[in-house]
Amino acid sequence: MKRIFIVALFFVVPVLSLFAQEQKIKRSDIIENLRGIPYYIHFVSPGETLSAIAEAYAIVQEEIVKANPEISAGLKANQVIKIPYKPDEDKVVTSTKNEPEVAITGHQPSRATGRTHTIEPKETWYGISRIYQVPVKDLIVANPGVDTLKIGMTILIPELKTEKQPEAGPSNLQHTVQPQETIYSLSKRYNVTIDEMIAANPGLSDGLKAGQILNIPSGQVVKKEPVSIEKPQIQTAVTYREHIVAKKETLYSIAKQYGVEISDILKSNPGMGGELRKNDVLRIPLPITVIPEPVPDVNKPVEHQTETAGTPVKGSEGSCVPERNRYQAYNIALMIPFMLEEADSINTNDPASLRLPSEYHSLDFIQFYEGALIAIDSLTRAGMNVKVHVYDADAGEHVSKTKKILAQTEMADVDLIIGPFFARSFELVASFAASHSIPLINPLSQRSEILQDNPSVFKIQPSPWSQYNEIARYIVDGFSGSNVLIIKRNKEENSSMADAIRSAIEKHSGGIMKVKEAIYSQSFDAGLFNNLVAGKKNVVFVLTSDKALLPALLRKMNDARSKYDITVIGLPEWESMELDSQYLLNLKTHLYNGWFVEYNNPDVQSFVNTFKERYKTEPVLNDYAFLGYDISFYFMNNLFTYGRTFTKCLSSVKHKGLSTDFNFWKTESGGYENTASSVYELKDYKRKLVNR
Repeated sequence: MKRIFIVALFFVVPVLSLFAQEQKIKRSDIIENLRGIPYYIHFVSPGETLSAIAEAYAIVQEEIVKANPEISAGLKANQVIKIPYKPDEDKVVTSTKNEPEVAITGHQPSRATGRTHTIEPKETWYGISRIYQVPVKDLIVANPGVDTLKIGMTILIPELKTEKQPEAGPSNLQHTVQPQETIYSLSKRYNVTIDEMIAANPGLSDGLKAGQILNIPSGQVVKKEPVSIEKPQIQTAVTYREHIVAKKETLYSIAKQYGVEISDILKSNPGMGGELRKNDVLRIPLPITVIPEPVPDVNKPVEHQTETAGTPVKGSEGSCVPERNRYQAYNIALMIPFMLEEADSINTNDPASLRLPSEYHSLDFIQFYEGALIAIDSLTRAGMNVKVHVYDADAGEHVSKTKKILAQTEMADVDLIIGPFFARSFELVASFAASHSIPLINPLSQRSEILQDNPSVFKIQPSPWSQYNEIARYIVDGFSGSNVLIIKRNKEENSSMADAIRSAIEKHSGGIMKVKEAIYSQSFDAGLFNNLVAGKKNVVFVLTSDKALLPALLRKMNDARSKYDITVIGLPEWESMELDSQYLLNLKTHLYNGWFVEYNNPDVQSFVNTFKERYKTEPVLNDYAFLGYDISFYFMNNLFTYGRTFTKCLSSVKHKGLSTDFNFWKTESGGYENTASSVYELKDYKRKLVNR
């Protein structure tokens, strides 16, 4: 029997190898116009080679390298590259190989008539229309016979209708109009007047349409070059005010009232969907005129200073001397899983049918966004010139929306990315950020692996080992000379945690403080009381959350307080357990966590009042309101203060936030970890922060 199996395996292995060799790279369904030129947006999968990609798209390798100079050193997994698009590439090529036919249910449009999209769970016509900027009615017309969307179904995404192409002049560039572009924005981009644009494009005075092709009379995009400035130039910045929607008001009437575009209101209020209700609160973007202070002549020779040890030269590349530039414009990307496809609208006409807020997953991270907006407004009032791009990123295992976000042309030029929140999406964005040297902030993960070989990643939540190190430092500093005991239910429970705490305490104390350990399943009560010392402070790390053992241990230590001075160090999860509060208070219980809010702090109270006034609700710690503010303020303020090289300064920049401190340490593997965590004591029926 064994011999027969070996022979069978001998024949199977070549077949599997042959199958692996015949696997083909699938062409991307995403086609984007970048500076008027169409490209496939291809996401490199592990194991893909340049030659295989070139073969899949029927193009020579040199053309791919020319469009993506950064890949000349080699491809990386999850890298985003541009593949030049040619109309004749979509013709069906008859294979000479015998391939099995695959039965696919649902509507199957021809590739030659437009892009295609494969339906993922919970996707709707409306959600797809927002992704591709195509009206719902056009999607339905392009897919006759499709009444209900089903997972795995492939539908056709119609191309935007284009106007008749104008004849190009001898020195003209041509530009394909993208959604939400205006004549004004294009005139600024190409440094031509609006009149010159209209003269080069008859009929332009009627307005722009997405897909329209324009002649650009300047012949080239303006390149930013240093110039000598003699007089202050008037610049335009944007501030915001809130508007409470009155009965029968429309977007048109509100836009007219403030003299702004409807599209600008929609961009400033993501998720509103264009439908207004009485008492809705809108952010209205208002352009303001800023007259900058005189700028020194950049052509004048710079007086060099002698650099002393530890003192950066002012104005040098990577300088860490605070010097805010009010006239430098920055771009920030917020990638938050709003899950808008699950809640296009909420019907409030029938109160009895309303679901609880917790049932709307689109609201899971809304307070993070709201906290971030308060930080952004604070910095813009301080003079920061910033444009914030807000994206609805994927939740869970999906990555389709994240891929489309990374395909947006503006993403390569952002100065900071905050999010996304879920692991698979974050992996894609981390690779993108590394290839473009963009600082990327992970708000929630404790996993140190996300920092591996990627100096662009900043992890906000301290790892468990950073938290153990902080609690150990606090014990050594505050309980010098104490008797320290670790007690666990059994030998295996939290063994790595116990080892880390023991090692950290001995290291911080220089080997003076020794840590005892008791295993309750082996020695029971004797293991606890034989290791306590009368007449001395006893610090007891109780490393268990066992619902049967923990209450009994707390009761026994509480009963022994007449003989022993005991301070208990517990686990973060105790907060969610039903434990006797009097025992916890009597035992001077300390807990630790990655974040903590002191509500008697004046800065916290100011934030709470602002949040309540603006959003008509309380900011909740576990709903990330404080975290959204802290992260946005810290990183944007450093960007504003030190410029685009701010990441070089973070090792010397420590900041106390509302819910967390920021103290970054660069790991050997690449990225940066925030090592700050909170230790707090349960005292007088309150939580008191004791380590910062």
